[in-house]
Amino acid sequence: MSLFEALEKAGQLSSLAVPELRYLRAAADRVRERWPDVQVATTEKEREALAQKLRDCVQRSDWEETRLSFVVAAASAVFDAERRERPDLDQTRDFLYAEIAASTSETFLAGLLRTYLDSYAPKGAHTTTLATALGAAAPRMSATGRLLLEAIPELMDPVSGPDRLAARMSKMSDPYTELLRLGVRNPHGGGFMDLAHLSLTSLVRPHLSERNLIDWYIRWLRPSGKEEARNSGAEPAIEALIHPWLEKTPEDKLRSYLVETLIELYGDPRIKSGGVWGGIDERYMGVVHRWLTREDMRFFTGVVDATQKDAMWPPRRDFWLKLYDEGLIDAAWAALSKEGFEYARQHLMRQDAKNAYTRVGYQQARQNTSLLIMKIGNKIMVDGCHNYRTHVFDKDDPMAPKLFDEGYDCDQIMRASPAAKAHGSARNGMEPWRRWVRDMINGDVPRSRLTRPYTKVFRPRPPKPRYAPPHQPATPRYSDLQSAQRGVGASTSGQDLFSSTGATRPSSGTGLTSSTSRSAATPASVGVARRVRPEAPEPVKPNYGDPASLKNARFPSLTDRMIAYGPAAAAAVLAYLEAPENGRTRPALSPKSREGLAWVRAVEGDPPLRLRNALEYLLLNLKTSGVDLDDLFASSYAPRAVSGQPAESTTVPKKAVVSGGQKFPLLPDHAEERLDLLRTHANALEDLGMWKRTFDQRKALAVAVRKLRERSPDLRPTEVAELQMLYEELRRGGKGGRK
Repeated sequence: MSLFEALEKAGQLSSLAVPELRYLRAAADRVRERWPDVQVATTEKEREALAQKLRDCVQRSDWEETRLSFVVAAASAVFDAERRERPDLDQTRDFLYAEIAASTSETFLAGLLRTYLDSYAPKGAHTTTLATALGAAAPRMSATGRLLLEAIPELMDPVSGPDRLAARMSKMSDPYTELLRLGVRNPHGGGFMDLAHLSLTSLVRPHLSERNLIDWYIRWLRPSGKEEARNSGAEPAIEALIHPWLEKTPEDKLRSYLVETLIELYGDPRIKSGGVWGGIDERYMGVVHRWLTREDMRFFTGVVDATQKDAMWPPRRDFWLKLYDEGLIDAAWAALSKEGFEYARQHLMRQDAKNAYTRVGYQQARQNTSLLIMKIGNKIMVDGCHNYRTHVFDKDDPMAPKLFDEGYDCDQIMRASPAAKAHGSARNGMEPWRRWVRDMINGDVPRSRLTRPYTKVFRPRPPKPRYAPPHQPATPRYSDLQSAQRGVGASTSGQDLFSSTGATRPSSGTGLTSSTSRSAATPASVGVARRVRPEAPEPVKPNYGDPASLKNARFPSLTDRMIAYGPAAAAAVLAYLEAPENGRTRPALSPKSREGLAWVRAVEGDPPLRLRNALEYLLLNLKTSGVDLDDLFASSYAPRAVSGQPAESTTVPKKAVVSGGQKFPLLPDHAEERLDLLRTHANALEDLGMWKRTFDQRKALAVAVRKLRERSPDLRPTEVAELQMLYEELRRGGKGGRK
């Protein structure tokens, strides 16, 4: 072919088809919606180091090997509240202003826009300059940034932007959802959105006396689908919900709704006195405590009303409620029996309420006796249902039951009581008991004759959430397949690798699944009743002490074959690939392949799917290039058995490695136990990861550790694998990687 003909054909080449991007965009939107506020976790020391490094780069004009992600992260540190007025960073800020004016990088401009919103200070010098520069750079931003500024122009107002946005939010039916729809990445974020929240709270505060407006504001504090309520600005939010009731009392149903919602959003202030409750004004806290006292009496009386039909209870109930209405009961706390506790949780509280197991105390000594513990003046009074007498203590008595404890023993309280009286009966009259209670309120009560502290009682624990990893078609571990392995020439009666693992067995040559395959794919609850398994001969187990036995055994994959040989096989593969070539072409060792070999060498377990795929591809390339894998695996083989017995018959005690004063035992075999052990050492894992990982890797690590601590069901297998690798580094000696 002549050059002229070749050039003519080259001109006829068809253009490449444009890839379908909507699926990628949809996936990215789902990620942003699920984790809108995930940011790289940096300490104050790291932020200072970032700011200084960027300052040095600007002063020296040296940008060798400088990444854009570093500049964006350092800009956030330069403009935060601690550094935005520092004179030594003036040149750095001027450089960033100039870069905004000249840059065409959408990533850089998006990062500086986020920095502007996070560091927003009305009328601040840096806010005004950033708003001007970013406003001029809007045409050069990404489509997301342009649409955001077009939809919410208030963001670029450096003086009254939050107030203007709050006025707009007050007219929205669902501010959080509508802001997300307009392009705000995290409506509960800091900086600009913090100020908008405070302004919105001030606007709606006088009007939060109607149920529909209260619901609207609570949806803003905790949107549907989010587990945690907005924490920043929680103090003014709580006060806004209580403000209309400083001088009047809401109806019982609305009061119950308000107090239960506040407890669910921010915890019980009687148990969790710190946090957001520590910043609430005393006037508002007085209202909350009165509401809580009434609610605890409602819990107690409601449970007893439902579980006891004795005629003597209604007069007692009315008497205690009358004392509350007279303002004599300062605080109350219900401790319910097992029966009452379950009734309250199922009927008086929502099942999905976070405080369902902590809203009341627990009484364990008697199955059907619930207690009402009250502070009345300088007395602690304990009343119980059924025939449990009323007991009175001086509040300074060491044996006086403490309010808001987790659990109580009514028999121990009865024995320690210095003064007690039976209620009487409805037929004989309860007036003597009523007069006695009022006398005790104003009288003197001796100290208890007992001094031994009460036994600590714990309430029933909620069901422990279990981690359920998403289903993925991964090859089973070799240890799980030992009972189903066959040697060469094993029986083909249908109970082989596929039927033993529940996988679908492909039919040979037909393209259809056999009836045995369909039976194997049937759920266990149905398949056990329908499936009849023929008797199979005893499976042939490979001898771990004999490489020849492993060579003749069948494995579901090359990776499983290498794992069966042990960690020395992974070391042999690594040594082979890194040795001088001697004129031979060897497969390239990718980062994931190297990580997978290190995994097998360290933990002798099943690698995660991403590493398993890389290892399988590497071993397949080795086999294709003519390498005898069994000979390679056995070249540095160290027998795992003693006296010729299989490895599983040899018991090796698990010893804990001591590093930095902490014990790090071997990871257990059970997945849930492994997660519990990792959760125990979460702080050490996070410290080591922040020290060992690069700046860009810390974001993923921080997210994984947070999921681990919160027992999140979204903790992915790859994240578990990363945490396990960090744990093995801890076992080998921590930061230095030495024992």
